[in-house]
Amino acid sequence: MKKIFTKMVGTIFVLVGLIILGSCGNKEGKKEYIIGVIQIADHPSLDAAREGFLEKLDKEGISYKLIDHRAGGDISLIPQLASDLKIKGADLIYTIGTPAAQGVYNIVNDRPILFTAVTDPIGAGLVDEKTRTGKNITGVSDYVDPAKVIDDFLKVYPETKTFATMYNTNEQNSLVQIEALERAIKERGLSLKKQGVSSINDIPQALASLKSGTDAMVTVTDNVVVNAMPVIAKTLKDEKIPSLAFDEGSVENGALIAEGVNYKKIGQRAGEMAGEILEANKDIKELPFEDAKDLEMLVNKDTAKDLGLDLKNEGLKDAKIMEKKEGK
Repeated sequence: MKKIFTKMVGTIFVLVGLIILGSCGNKEGKKEYIIGVIQIADHPSLDAAREGFLEKLDKEGISYKLIDHRAGGDISLIPQLASDLKIKGADLIYTIGTPAAQGVYNIVNDRPILFTAVTDPIGAGLVDEKTRTGKNITGVSDYVDPAKVIDDFLKVYPETKTFATMYNTNEQNSLVQIEALERAIKERGLSLKKQGVSSINDIPQALASLKSGTDAMVTVTDNVVVNAMPVIAKTLKDEKIPSLAFDEGSVENGALIAEGVNYKKIGQRAGEMAGEILEANKDIKELPFEDAKDLEMLVNKDTAKDLGLDLKNEGLKDAKIMEKKEGK
């Protein structure tokens, strides 16, 4: 009997120890959240939005297990990836890109969703125009006013009369940007040549049809087009056509000038929102979606040299000059 009692006491101590260890969860005893990420495509701008988000979570000391999904530009994969996160019990889902946000929002309605790199959250059916939130979704938009960007570009290339652009006809955020771009260009008495594409394979043909008679190429934050920027930039440099983009990643990949949002910063803001939801128990309705702040102009030094652009041009006085990174 004594031996049995001793074994029982020993077992109890072991169980208590396991419970204590299990309750800790991490070094500080904080709850470990399951956070899912769904990114529509891989390119520098969207990667920066992801990096900023995770950096902010780490800086805020939020303990989490990450389930990281990439769709590789395939919209049809989003519902499957969203369902996987739902099954695995994600406490919060972070979506990067309009198709990712729309796909997840259609599948997941019982836990918070955050977005970045969504140009028109209202037009995309994600949020209400008055409340600026959806039932369980909010985030940070990457909308850029094309009128300001065009005006700043014309300070550098005032002789520009005809712009050209490409865009994915199946991407809602692209259609919204193209409409605003066309309006801004027409208001300035200039013209815009447009070419729709449906995949990266259409880019070479689109370039071939657009380059003739074009003074400058402007590309919006379209995932198909941005993903093809290395090809676009090389063709434009060969044709001595300056290029204007709305994202930093495009300049990293060879575009001449970009004026747009800092995707790492909007990712960081989304990370702050995640902390407010998970740690401060804020409801989505308390966090209306925000527009990106602090636009910045960037110039690719190598492309400028190839095109004979003087970096001391008055229109570039506030620009950040980006040099080629080692290994690239």
